[in-house]
Amino acid sequence: MSLAEALPQEINRVRALQDAYKSMRGEHGVLVEPVIALMEASIQNAINVSVAGDVVEMLRAYEDLKGFEE
Repeated sequence: MSLAEALPQEINRVRALQDAYKSMRGEHGVLVEPVIALMEASIQNAINVSVAGDVVEMLRAYEDLKGFEE
């Protein structure tokens, strides 16, 4: 699989994970806003570098997104 295929898949995976965190909003003792914000920043960065076509930054963005785990 190429980076051009893998990065959008990783963006979608993290977006789904972000949605799961959003569903935990309001639960007692659960602070999710910082993680949601970090995920959003990483997603937006990945989108921006993809549009720019910067392969090195796309690889960095891909690795950054992979760091978000369930």
